[in-house]
Amino acid sequence: MTAKKIYKVIVYASLVLIVLFSGGCSSESDFESACPKPGWWDDVSIDGVTINSYDDLMTYWQNKERTNNQFFKAAYQAILDHPDNTNIVVNSINLMPYTDKGYPYTKEMLEYAVNNYFDYKTPLANYGGKTGDTIAGIVEKLAGIYNGEGSYGKTIELINRLFKEREKEINDHMLELISLKLAAAYYESGKKDEAINTLENAIAKYNGSWEERLKEQLNNYLSN
Repeated sequence: MTAKKIYKVIVYASLVLIVLFSGGCSSESDFESACPKPGWWDDVSIDGVTINSYDDLMTYWQNKERTNNQFFKAAYQAILDHPDNTNIVVNSINLMPYTDKGYPYTKEMLEYAVNNYFDYKTPLANYGGKTGDTIAGIVEKLAGIYNGEGSYGKTIELINRLFKEREKEINDHMLELISLKLAAAYYESGKKDEAINTLENAIAKYNGSWEERLKEQLNNYLSN
């Protein structure tokens, strides 16, 4: 065997070892590993439905003939098919919790988006909001889950990061909703003054549609 052939054999063997030890033979994506398919997956058909773009996703979201589980499955499959298309991945994750409220990995799915796409900018074509609205919606849902399980510190850390890095890119309506979650986390963790300050700041600063809810929650904290 010539030196050239020996070199080729060594290179080939090295590549095989890299694939084996790096898990390269696995077809499971990072997303699927963190967020397994729901148990009903094989019982729901989405034959003829293919999501290859952000427009496809939003069109199917608005389709009144599809079921909730069909949207969830189509969006989930689109993430697997287009893992590099951030518009598909982030917006799918933002919408999927509305269509399967019993999905056991919703928290992990939202955390996947926050951990990997915190700087994502929402396309503004045909949308009257701001570029940070989608990730803000994901944060709002995740904060609700954290508060529900008593992980108030996680809510406080996450929302304060959002305000620090992206507040100017989020619409006032969403900022008010998120402020409600932050105030609740402060209050339930024994930080009443921070909770009151959060609500007072939101009432004074934002011009969304949740002001009455903010005032109601503020009055409740002040009277207790």
